[in-house]
Amino acid sequence: GIVSLISLAVLSYERYSTLTLCNKRSADYRKALLAVGGSWIYSLVWTVPPLIGWSSYGIEGAGVSCSVRWSSESAESTSYIICLFIFCLVIPVMVMMYCYGRLLYAVKQV
Repeated sequence: GIVSLISLAVLSYERYSTLTLCNKRSADYRKALLAVGGSWIYSLVWTVPPLIGWSSYGIEGAGVSCSVRWSSESAESTSYIICLFIFCLVIPVMVMMYCYGRLLYAVKQV
């Protein structure tokens, strides 16, 4: 889930920069590979902490998958959930809103 949201944020920035920042370079696949690899590494950074003691993973309701233990009320779990919320949901959504808002503004100007 984190990879998907981060990838959408990266894609929105890529669309924004391509259409509004006038890059006159030829197609460069290194930039795309860096974006995809960066989104996976960023997601890995945020999924490893429960494995090393900051919060924990637990079995979901149906018993067929696991995720962060949302119901834990310890200070460590609460701080991890807040950081996960901010850095893996709020910031990517704000990036998408800004980029697509600027794109909409640019299209309306034309």
